[in-house]
Order: sequence, then structure tokens, then C-alpha cells
Amino acid sequence: MDYKLSNNHGFTIIELLIALTISGIVSAALITTFLSQQKSYVVQGHVAAMQQNLRGGMEMMTREIRLVGYDPDNVGGMGILDISPRDINDNIDITMNGNGAIQVAADFDDSGGSNASDFISFSIADSPIGTPDGKLDLTRNAGAGRQLLAENIEAMGFAFAYDADGDGNLDVSAGGNVIWAVDSDGDNALDLNLDTNDDGDIDSADGPAGGNGLITGTAIPNINVGNIRAVRIWLLARTDQRDPDYINGHTYVVGHKVISPNTDGDSTNDSYRMRLLTTTVKCRNLGL
Repeated sequence: MDYKLSNNHGFTIIELLIALTISGIVSAALITTFLSQQKSYVVQGHVAAMQQNLRGGMEMMTREIRLVGYDPDNVGGMGILDISPRDINDNIDITMNGNGAIQVAADFDDSGGSNASDFISFSIADSPIGTPDGKLDLTRNAGAGRQLLAENIEAMGFAFAYDADGDGNLDVSAGGNVIWAVDSDGDNALDLNLDTNDDGDIDSADGPAGGNGLITGTAIPNINVGNIRAVRIWLLARTDQRDPDYINGHTYVVGHKVISPNTDGDSTNDSYRMRLLTTTVKCRNLGL
């Protein structure tokens, strides 16, 4: 008996082309999704590392500044010692283009005496100091030179509230707002209230037109550092790596500086993700 096979032809060229096209589209979609997820994972890793550095640096500063003036044995000389703005080489910057910096003293180790480790300063530097890598960092100096505390800290700012009349209350402006002041000329005395418009906030409205530069502030009579009772701290961190597909259009107020990465004249700065952290520390051991 003879059997005839019918419909035993293979795929046509058109069918193969259609199948290949569909496979290509699916493969491209899968690859695109994979690459997008991989990039997101990498970015999240960079952001997490940045935020960890930021929080760690702020926590260390906050803890030690809160102890400022602690002197159970009445050794003397404890408190906030220096608030002059400084450049990355730790030189006083009378133009205020540098970052905020601070030197404080307390009996941190409960040794009952005054030793080198009782005098601590925080500043921005290009660390390692001897072999800089072109990236700014937060450094801490406890008598052995400036040491790395937190990496990729783009800027740091301080402002100080004070009790100049000794009534136990922080001095306020004509509008009834606490005065947060800085040393604008490097003489280690408060002379500029950053709240230019006296609305109770230090923000970009107090800064220059265009949202990038230095806060003009309002002049006040010189206030000695011995009258300081509280410290406001700003830390601006950035990711370690640039993202060429990212444009940072945010504006950050960091102490006396207003920073807009997309318009600050640095063509690479706007490709970094940044985070700003602020806190206020009441110095309970001052003015006792």
C-alpha cells in the first residue's frame, strides 16, 4: 500500500524572517531591561555609599561638638576655639570662598588634663593630604594632622547661634528669629547673620541672584566665639563616580554658600548625584 505525505514543506523564508524579527525584538527588550536594571543597581550602590559616608561623618562631628566645653576638672581653655572659613589647604580664607571649618576643645578622654587629643578640628581637604586624589573629603585633626573622616564631601558649612548679653537665651533678630551667624572676614569673630531676609530660614532666598555663590547676609557687631551656644552644620556629599546621563539641577545651601552644580561653572560637577544633610547641635557645656 502506498502512502502519500502532504503538507510536509519546511518554513518559508518569510516565516523565518518574521520569527527572527520577533526573536530580535524580544532579545533587545530583555537586554535593555537588563542593562537598565544593572545601571540602577550600580547607581543605588553609589548613592548608598555616599549616604553612609555622609551620615558617618555627621554623626562623629555631632557627637564631639556636643561635648564642647566639657571640663570637669576646670582645666580651662575648653570651648569653641576657631570658626574661620578655610580653603582645602587649611589656610584661613578671608574671601569666604572656602568651606566652613571649626576647632573645638573638651576633655574628650576624661583624662582630667589638657592634651593634644582634647583639641579637635574639622575641615574639608583633598585627602590623602600628601597624595591628593582630586576629590574633596571631610577630615578630622585630633593632634596628629588631618585624617580622613568621610569621603566625597563636596562642601561643609557652619553657622552659630550666640548669647551675647548673657541672659541665658539665644540672641534674636528684629523679626524675633534666632541669629545664625558666621565669620566672614577670617578674624575668628561672628559678624554676618546669614538670614538676610529675616524669615527664620537660611535658604536660597538669602543667596545671590542666579542661585549660585555666597550669601550676602546682614552685618552684625563682632561677637566673640566664647558667646556661641549652638552650632548648625551642613554637609554636602556626592557620589564617587559621575553619571554622564544625569544632570544635577538642584540648588543646595551649605552654610554661607549657595551651590547649583548645573550652573557653577564646573562642566563635570552636574553629573554627580548629591545629598545634603543638616543638623543643629546645642552645646550644653558652654555658658555654664
